[in-house]
Amino acid sequence: MKKPIFRVFVSYEIKNKNVVSRKVKVGVLDTFALTSNIEEIKNDTELIDRICYLNKKNLNKVDITITKIDVENQYGETADRFDNEY
Repeated sequence: MKKPIFRVFVSYEIKNKNVVSRKVKVGVLDTFALTSNIEEIKNDTELIDRICYLNKKNLNKVDITITKIDVENQYGETADRFDNEY
């Protein structure tokens, strides 16, 4: 079954857990999601892991807050990899 693909802009803040000054790093991630539901996008572990990877941070040492999510448009659908006939 094909699923829709949406282009998503995610604004986020990263704070270190252990540092006293807690300087905030702000960024925007341009990515794709398989849903337009904002709550599902906020709780997506792959998205949070991607933010950590791009900022070279360890997930256990930082707090990530997603401040804003903009769902732009549907860009297409996923491809069916397997036929229903076997």
